[in-house]
Amino acid sequence: MTCYTSALSISTVAYVSSVASHPPPSSAAVRLFSLNNKFALNKHHHRSATSKIVHLVRHAEGTHNLSEAESKLPTHFDAALTPKGIEQCNQLAQHTKNLEVEAVLVSPLTRCLDTSRLSFPHLYDNGDASKNNNPVPFIAHEEWRETVNFLCDCRRPTHVLEKNYPRVSFDCLSHDHDPIWSHYEKIYGSHTAHTSMRESGDADYLYNRTHSAWKALLNRPEKHLALVGHSAFFMHMFTPLYEELEGVVQYEDDGVRDLMTMGRFDNCELRSVVVDIPIL
Repeated sequence: MTCYTSALSISTVAYVSSVASHPPPSSAAVRLFSLNNKFALNKHHHRSATSKIVHLVRHAEGTHNLSEAESKLPTHFDAALTPKGIEQCNQLAQHTKNLEVEAVLVSPLTRCLDTSRLSFPHLYDNGDASKNNNPVPFIAHEEWRETVNFLCDCRRPTHVLEKNYPRVSFDCLSHDHDPIWSHYEKIYGSHTAHTSMRESGDADYLYNRTHSAWKALLNRPEKHLALVGHSAFFMHMFTPLYEELEGVVQYEDDGVRDLMTMGRFDNCELRSVVVDIPIL
């Protein structure tokens, strides 16, 4: 599996190995359109050569979603789906079977991996290369994982994930261990030494990671993508709390602005948009 990381020029800073004390020079905003926005089409009524239709899905209900007070406990390490969450995926699958999807990008956290597997079963279960010459790829991306604050936001070692999810490519993960948790553990200490926010309080780090996430998506060759991710990370892009993160995306019409700012994603909610590269 090829990781497409160099085809698009977007100013970013490596979010794992180093974090600038100030954000890098402002990157141009990724442009979002409604699916029916005429300005996303060219004069021949076809979408631009660089635009993509992206179906964004928040993971289904996880064990950490049941109680905010208990979500920080070690029992919710890399939180799994609840029975309700599994049923939410089954319901969403009735809709996704009618979508055109050429690739599924997914956070490497268990709740997202299982949401992608159960919400797109017609693609996941049809991935035996010996029977299907062109299976739809499922690709895990570190960039699209949840903001890392508590143990429920940690991920398992890559070699464990590869064994548990053989249908998913983890080639784009550059570390076997969890690099983001390790980064903040060096700063704040263990989960018992520091029980408050970690990455969510680091606007510069989030700035770098949000731009890296869009770069990973926009560099994919496919035109129709599904992305399974997380509510808080989506929030930092679409309705940011920090001034530094304003302008990560640019809304090109009222419809897409209303869609993406109407509130945080519910569990297993799907929202579809047209995404295009920045005008540099």
